[in-house]
Amino acid sequence: MKKSLLVLAVITLCASFFLCANSQGSTGKERSIELRAKRYSYSPSVITVNKGDRIDLKLISMDVTHGFFLDGYGTEVHVHPGEWKKVTIEADKTGRFTFRCSKTCGEFHPYMVGYLRVLPNWNYYSGIFLVVILGIGSLVLTLKGKGSPRDKLFWVIPLSWRFELTRFKPVRALFKSRWFPFIAILINIIVFTIILLAAFVGGFSSAGNYNFGIMIVWILWWVLLMLFMVPFIGRFWCMVCPFPLFGDWFQRGKLISVGRQKSRGLNKRWPGRMRNLWSLVILFFISTWFSGFFTVRPFATFIFLSIIFGTATIIALVYGKRSFCLFICPVSGFQGLYANFSLCEVRVKNPDICQKHKPKTCLVGNEKGYGCPWMELPYDMNRNTYCGMCLECFKTCPHDNMAFNLRPFGTDFMSARRSTDELYQRRSTDEAFKALTMIGIFFVFYYAFQGTSGQFKDMLRATSLGGYFTYIAEAALVDFLIIPALFCLFAFLSKKLSGDKGVKLKEVFVNFSYCLVAVGVAIWAAFSIGIILPNGSYILHILSDPFAWGWDLFGTASFPWTPFFTGATSYFQIFVIIIGLLFSLEYGFKFSLQTYATPAQAKRGWIPMLIFLIGIHIFFIRLFVG
Repeated sequence: MKKSLLVLAVITLCASFFLCANSQGSTGKERSIELRAKRYSYSPSVITVNKGDRIDLKLISMDVTHGFFLDGYGTEVHVHPGEWKKVTIEADKTGRFTFRCSKTCGEFHPYMVGYLRVLPNWNYYSGIFLVVILGIGSLVLTLKGKGSPRDKLFWVIPLSWRFELTRFKPVRALFKSRWFPFIAILINIIVFTIILLAAFVGGFSSAGNYNFGIMIVWILWWVLLMLFMVPFIGRFWCMVCPFPLFGDWFQRGKLISVGRQKSRGLNKRWPGRMRNLWSLVILFFISTWFSGFFTVRPFATFIFLSIIFGTATIIALVYGKRSFCLFICPVSGFQGLYANFSLCEVRVKNPDICQKHKPKTCLVGNEKGYGCPWMELPYDMNRNTYCGMCLECFKTCPHDNMAFNLRPFGTDFMSARRSTDELYQRRSTDEAFKALTMIGIFFVFYYAFQGTSGQFKDMLRATSLGGYFTYIAEAALVDFLIIPALFCLFAFLSKKLSGDKGVKLKEVFVNFSYCLVAVGVAIWAAFSIGIILPNGSYILHILSDPFAWGWDLFGTASFPWTPFFTGATSYFQIFVIIIGLLFSLEYGFKFSLQTYATPAQAKRGWIPMLIFLIGIHIFFIRLFVG
């Protein structure tokens, strides 16, 4: 109760600070600013004024017709090439507000933005205040030995708590049916067929924000993946993903009913030393090289998705089961790692039943279903990383001993290592680097799609080969050197300060890297909020006219671009970043207790990592709202 009151007091204090600060008045000045719009940036890209200032903007288009829409203020105007228009803004709200192009001007149109900073930026200050207070609170509690117990989440929720959804007969019957998830996959095949056709028809010239393929995949699907699927249901997308369907069909000879257990084709095993996340770390990084194309150009999306479909099928001809999903699919790696944080899991109910049951039908299959396509040991599984939630284990278990559970967020972080982890070098530097590179890749996506730099957008779009290769080199430097080196430095300081000479630096590096899973889930969610709120209304148009053929299937083809709640974006983003910080702090000290030999060493070793987490969260707050 005391801890709950403390948390409430901190939140109340922050809210009071924010409200009081925002209520302060200020004397304004007249500001005249010339704002030039050119694909795909404004100059100046950041305008800083004080609360109460009156801003007279002279908006000039340097190339094509551009627009100006100011989040939080609702101001909008269009300007044609060579023309200028005056925009008057009374800066009566403090904070950072995004102004964006409101007239489709080309492929990168949805990401043509600038910032109006109205000082004092109390959103930013409040976010920093929260980060620092929570960090200090975590430090005080851990040093006094009053931190959250190892077996509980935030002092209250036992990490062993489970609520079995499959205890309900209709849910279990659904999971045991061979029609599920096949029906969902079939629906996705239909949707992706439309996506591919729309992307092909769209070619290179049509604007991505009015293309069905672009909007469904890179706006709707990506946002659902990052805001809902991964944090709440884990690898749910893997359950309903259409990409491996044709490969499964070839291997099994059947679509719905159970065919042969031994895969057709060459049925080779993926090399043992490569049965980890390293290939996915590299492949996902390489796929980001082309993000300036496939996220905005319809035909590039067609090529990208066709390659994934084709590769998934070809790999199934050579390697057994879901080798593509496990070791090649660019989406699989971060889904698997981030699924450790999720609210759901597939696990056995009673391990004793599995001990006695032979043969292990969940592994080898039977007449009801196939042996685990993900090559896991369902009876021994304790993490979500490599479980694709295909539900075959529910179908093959004669004792109904599989369960689909709700559990506390992040439970898998504390799971014991299995022999397979050591055999295939799982839970090692592969997963650590996946967590670290996802932070680096986030920076690329943020600066490309929510940043103000036209130069960076040009590099990403390969307007010049030199700029493009510079972008790739800089991204590699950040992802594989600067961020890992910085994290390694704090891991080294943690080891030194702990005084534990028996622990290896690699163990400290790997164990604490799981803090970044919660951080990564949060910052990608914050990024997704900044994508869907201003751009979501385009979806209504493309649903009615998916091929840009002048259709109006649902009467929404003429629905205008309408940003939703963009004035509140900063509040949503601060909220999810603080949630990520809370979980990283909560589990961080638990990792320290796992890593170091004694509680005293764990307390000392936690201090550098705590400073690191506070520092990067201050940076994220600055990035999103500063």
